[in-house]
Amino acid sequence: MRHPVSIMAKPVFALTIGAVLAISTATALAGDAAARRIIGFSPDGAYFAFEQYGELDGGASASGYSEIDIIDTRSDEFVGGKPILIVDESEASTLTLEQARAQAAAKAKPILAKYAIAPRGKQTASDKFTFPGEMVAYSDISRLEQASQKWLSPLYDETGISTIQLDEILAGSTNDCSASFDDAQQGGQAPQGDKTLQGDKTGKALGFRLTLQGQDGKLFKTLHEDKTVPGSRNCPTSYSLSESYEYTPSGKPAVIVVLVQRFSQGFEGRDRRFIAVTGQPR
Repeated sequence: MRHPVSIMAKPVFALTIGAVLAISTATALAGDAAARRIIGFSPDGAYFAFEQYGELDGGASASGYSEIDIIDTRSDEFVGGKPILIVDESEASTLTLEQARAQAAAKAKPILAKYAIAPRGKQTASDKFTFPGEMVAYSDISRLEQASQKWLSPLYDETGISTIQLDEILAGSTNDCSASFDDAQQGGQAPQGDKTLQGDKTGKALGFRLTLQGQDGKLFKTLHEDKTVPGSRNCPTSYSLSESYEYTPSGKPAVIVVLVQRFSQGFEGRDRRFIAVTGQPR
């Protein structure tokens, strides 16, 4: 699975943040929860793209950011080896959210055109309480993390999937993520479900496994399992499921995309980002 890579960029769509959870409309002052925009699939299903965007949580920078992930669904790798990320992490940043989104869209345009990526496919499942299209107010991020689900049940699924299951697991890490497990406990998100979470966590970070279960309730495919957790995930405190999409190209096997929420401790509070896991369900 591909790992996001942060890049620096120089410094446009104004978005209104809707009501979320506690119907809060406060601007993110501590912690930031990215919103996502689904761009779509290529006609042959070989590529999928989406954007996630927001404003940094007020550490050294208050920059707007936009990341456009264009993913080869056959290998679950970024096209070009990394996402298109526009952000300015300097203390003097004046990069607005509108500017970041416009710059990212301009960089992505020729690649999206090359693969003819456009709105295709259908959403098969979602946890509506994750509010994926919203930049969730900072005061609501912890509640969102606690309420998010570890499983989804696709409706009208043509591939025979009855359940998408997420389990949190320990995986290797080059970063010292020991404090992240304490942060998870304090946030009410003690990792659950896998016995390998018990014991020595030295050199480990919280990863995840995605499995698909059939109508008979039996596992028929492991869609993803972390062996190592990249530093770009910033020592996650929890993962949960946001939504799933399917697209069946003419004469080709179906393609599935599962959006996973990754929560971690940011400079001043919890942060949320999305990870798209792609592949063929069979």
